[in-house]
Amino acid sequence: MRSAICPTYLQFHDLASHFLALTARDRFLRFGWVMTDVDIVAYVESLLQSGGNVFVVVEPAPDISGVLHLESTSGGANVGLSVSPWARGKGIGSLLLERAGLVAAGRGIRTLFVRNLNFNAALRRLAQRAGMHVACAPSACSPRIDRPAASNGRVRHDRSEWNITLADHSLRSQWSRAASLDTAAAELQERIPI
Repeated sequence: MRSAICPTYLQFHDLASHFLALTARDRFLRFGWVMTDVDIVAYVESLLQSGGNVFVVVEPAPDISGVLHLESTSGGANVGLSVSPWARGKGIGSLLLERAGLVAAGRGIRTLFVRNLNFNAALRRLAQRAGMHVACAPSACSPRIDRPAASNGRVRHDRSEWNITLADHSLRSQWSRAASLDTAAAELQERIPI
């Protein structure tokens, strides 16, 4: 049975090896740009200092097959997820994304922001199968934000109660403004007696 664990400093080299083995396209999807090897080593050092916000799947030992980094911010959380090319299609991405949903729901977070979600069809499909809503940035042809409904297909666990949205990182500023307006409207409604 697979499980996601928090890595320790003893796994520094394995964690760095996971990221260094990612192709340029995978690095672009994961980080938002193609990070250099030096930047990746510095990133791994910062990950291990961040405490319980990092989860890895180690399989077969000691190889790290997937990594999830969840960074809480105002108005949501930034999510970084990567699966080693040799481990794709084995449920590791689903396991890590479900972990992100559980942690987010436990912290009261409703929006998870992912860099380059528009270009990552595999991650969008995983999110929909996990019962998350998906929000992609408008394309050059469309001035509106596309918010497809969650998939009607059932997963092992019913996560519809999460009400979590996986959104493209480029929507963060728009999302924050909309959340502020919703909060202000709710506060105003509470003040006005009916």
